[in-house]
Amino acid sequence: MMKIFTQQFGFIMLFFYTAILAAQENVQTIGELPSAVFETSGLLYFNGNLITHNDSGNEAILYELDTLTLAIQRRVTIHNINNIDWEAIAQDEDYIYIGDFGNNVGIRTDLAVHRILKEAYVSSNSVSAETINFSYEDQQDFENTGNSDWDAEAFFVIDDKIVVLTKQWQSFGSVAYEFSKFPGTHVASRVGAINDVGLITDASYDTESNRLVVIGYSSILSPFVGMVEHFNFNAVFEGYKQRSLGLNFIQAEGITQTGSESYFFSSEYYARQTPTIESASRLFSFQIPYVETEEPEAPEEPEHPENPEETETPENPEIPENPDGSLLPETPGNAAQDDTLIIFRDLTTSRYYYSIATDKTVFGQVIYDVSGKEVWQNTGDIEKKGIISHHLKSSIYYLALFLEDGVIATSFAVY
Repeated sequence: MMKIFTQQFGFIMLFFYTAILAAQENVQTIGELPSAVFETSGLLYFNGNLITHNDSGNEAILYELDTLTLAIQRRVTIHNINNIDWEAIAQDEDYIYIGDFGNNVGIRTDLAVHRILKEAYVSSNSVSAETINFSYEDQQDFENTGNSDWDAEAFFVIDDKIVVLTKQWQSFGSVAYEFSKFPGTHVASRVGAINDVGLITDASYDTESNRLVVIGYSSILSPFVGMVEHFNFNAVFEGYKQRSLGLNFIQAEGITQTGSESYFFSSEYYARQTPTIESASRLFSFQIPYVETEEPEAPEEPEHPENPEETETPENPEIPENPDGSLLPETPGNAAQDDTLIIFRDLTTSRYYYSIATDKTVFGQVIYDVSGKEVWQNTGDIEKKGIISHHLKSSIYYLALFLEDGVIATSFAVY
């Protein structure tokens, strides 16, 4: 049994670290953004430069940045509108579009997309905008109940349509809505949905490749990229695939395409007190397609051990330190190592336990399956020793614990 588990352990850790390292090698940090745009929320590549803006409560200004130095080249004021909660920016052949649809608590009835002529943007530092008003066809409740599923931070333009992707704070999914890109008042129709992906914060659609790319982050600020090849307007998320960028504590906000395989994404300034974390507003680059890893063959199912005699299970069992027959690896003198995560199975109860030896705060706990898909997560006050109580089918998984300065992960077999 131990030999089988060791082989599976080595296999899954090789798969896990190969995927993460490939992502990390693919992402490059360009640099910190100017302090004037520390609340950057959208990103657009146009005319050889980047365009960005801040979110709610800031001025109605578009900032044009040099892609190498990140210095502000221009400030373009849109004089006839306000920045209620600008969350994204997009374009088509003739217009630049600004999504004023940030709606954290779901109470807004003035959702809008503004558009300005590219010709006007290029020729003047003060421009006017036309407004496209919209509402969601299925939103009936506008009461403030806290973070809602009616927020949105991502959209793109395709043909004569605008497609908005919601940022669902409660269900960590997204719903796609479409409406006309022409000025007026429109009811946005639902054209797709996806569950349990995280918080989607921006999108970029490429007409030539018919590829949709989105960016977002998990509840513990691990940014991801999602991709839909062969985009189908009638089923927006069909074929959706998602991959971690191998980063932590990054509040990814904007994404834009600069070439057939090249993208920039931006992050907003983020800070918290306990534990102390500060993440500057930055610009990153990455490439698509990624370096693909081969799909692993399914590991052989281990032989089931003989059922031990049934024993009474106490209502609140103590976590065994080194139970006989468990999968707890032996260490010299059983001494704890810094930031060492172990997982073991108590054969008398068939329960799985974890323990991490660290003085650091643990504020996130995620279980992934062998394909890298998240199957469970827990945030808040995480104990450093406990029971993995989430029901899991027989397979290989890995548990990741998010510390204040990184992530510790290890695999385990459920049988």
